[in-house]
Amino acid sequence: MKYRVQLNTDSQLFTVLDKKNPSVSANGKTISEAVNKLQNK
Repeated sequence: MKYRVQLNTDSQLFTVLDKKNPSVSANGKTISEAVNKLQNK
């Protein structure tokens, strides 16, 4: 799976979005946490 990563500097949360389907996303305190949540959806 390929994904994009964004960082919200206000909340300090990473958002990982599926490149093929940007409506599928997950948030986490670390990039790894967000990627794991996304892969488990």
